[in-house]
Amino acid sequence: MRPHSKNSLLAVLMMIGALAGCAGRAKVQPAASMTSGGSIITIEASSYKFSPSEIQVEKPGLLAVEVKNVSNSEHNFTIEDLHGKILKSVAIRPGGSAIINVELTERGVYKFYCNKTFHSTFGMKGQIRVGR
Repeated sequence: MRPHSKNSLLAVLMMIGALAGCAGRAKVQPAASMTSGGSIITIEASSYKFSPSEIQVEKPGLLAVEVKNVSNSEHNFTIEDLHGKILKSVAIRPGGSAIINVELTERGVYKFYCNKTFHSTFGMKGQIRVGR
């Protein structure tokens, strides 16, 4: 590898490390219970982050996730089951929003992320803990 290539690679890796370090540890946000059963939560999608990114749901069941894209870029909300299978994947245009209904059938940790190139690498990801 040429010295210039090594310097460029090192600069990119340092930038990724710096951005990951800025992410910090998020506060866990409990989802609100719905009178009809299930839970609901609102998440904001901005440049390279979801807020909140750590969500607690009391028990398995229906979860309604309202995702508001507060940035000028298109984002996506993809959620996986406990085994890595994609349950839902929804594109959200800049300034738009979407309500994603998903059945969380088991206790455990469900991962969600933006599937746009590099967005999850830069921190646009989170998790939903079902059960205590």
